Amino acid sequence: MTDQIAPQSAPPSRTPHYVNREPWDPYVSERLTAEQERYYMAGQWRLMWWRFRRHRPAVVSAAFLALMYFSTVISEWIAPYDLHTRHSAYIFAPPQQVHLFHEGRFLGPFVYALKTTRDKETLQRVYTPDTSKPLLLRFFCSGDPYEFWGLIESSFHFVCPPEGGQFFWLGTDRLGRDMFSRIVYAARISLTIGVIGIVLSFTLALILGGLAGYYGGWVDMIVQRLTEIL
Repeated sequence: MTDQIAPQSAPPSRTPHYVNREPWDPYVSERLTAEQERYYMAGQWRLMWWRFRRHRPAVVSAAFLALMYFSTVISEWIAPYDLHTRHSAYIFAPPQQVHLFHEGRFLGPFVYALKTTRDKETLQRVYTPDTSKPLLLRFFCSGDPYEFWGLIESSFHFVCPPEGGQFFWLGTDRLGRDMFSRIVYAARISLTIGVIGIVLSFTLALILGGLAGYYGGWVDMIVQRLTEIL
């Protein structure tokens, strides 16, 4: 009797390696919308810009400041008179109001001529508008000559006084100079001096701070003391 060899059973199959990816998949528990994904993928500067746009007072202030800085570039065009133009017949003249209608009829932007009288008690000049003489303002016209930024000779202005009259939007000073024109020119100095100061401060701080950090020791001590004094 021959011995029958029982067939050997195959070894049990190994359990396949399985890794659950759910803990690392952000879309398993909650699927983000396109707007949410755009927000989470945005960089720091973009987040700052979005936050700035939501702040209405900041946006309005930035727009106004940008307009003011742009006006400093074209001060000669905005001012109706040159910086040093004097009107000896209109010393301390009051501001002239701009009108659109004369006796119920539309004329466009105009001012009334000023009549000058002398107060018998104080001997001061008294200016009263002559409502019988409307004087039309001129736009995009040729007026007082100037040198644009001290380089180009020109006489172009956005607004010019009427022919045969004067236009003092904010009045005149004790020398008869137009106040609005002088404010426009002065804004160029007042606004640019702040920017120049910031640029100089940043440049000096960058240089001195770099020297103090690179050399250290007594150089750092001197820079720190100078910073405290300044």
